[in-house]
Amino acid sequence: MANQYLKISEVIRPQTVSLDMAGINCKEQAIEYLAGLLDKAGLLISRQEYIQSVYEREKLGPTYMGNFIAIPHGKSDAVREAGVAFGRSDDGFEYLTDLGGGTAKLVFLLAIPNRMSADAYMAVLARLARLLVHEEFRENLIKASSYEDVINAILIGEKLLENLSNSKS
Repeated sequence: MANQYLKISEVIRPQTVSLDMAGINCKEQAIEYLAGLLDKAGLLISRQEYIQSVYEREKLGPTYMGNFIAIPHGKSDAVREAGVAFGRSDDGFEYLTDLGGGTAKLVFLLAIPNRMSADAYMAVLARLARLLVHEEFRENLIKASSYEDVINAILIGEKLLENLSNSKS
């Protein structure tokens, strides 16, 4: 799985999706909560060490993307296997960074093992960012009522990206 063609649909699991983050009030709580989902799914060796890697990455630049979206991520030896946690907050919460931030409603937390190449890591982030540019994809995530709805939105989005990429070749 540690190749540049890694798909979000391959690393997101039912136990790493939460469609009700009602009690989350800030970025730190969201990261802690979603890291807990990754940990319970067996993807982390050390939850705290992984969370530290997320905060180290946060210092390098904002992970709030606008449009109510945040994509915090960490690459660490504390990650057993690549994974993505997704959380949705209907009301949203303040996702503040050193360079600003905004209200987040859709949060994707990426856990990447250190053994994964930098290129593969960036490819996963780029793929997710390209998916989130599409309003229809974001709307499908907002309307999702189950993991199946989330994974179907991701699969449809990935197929769209694949078709766009093939049409440019």
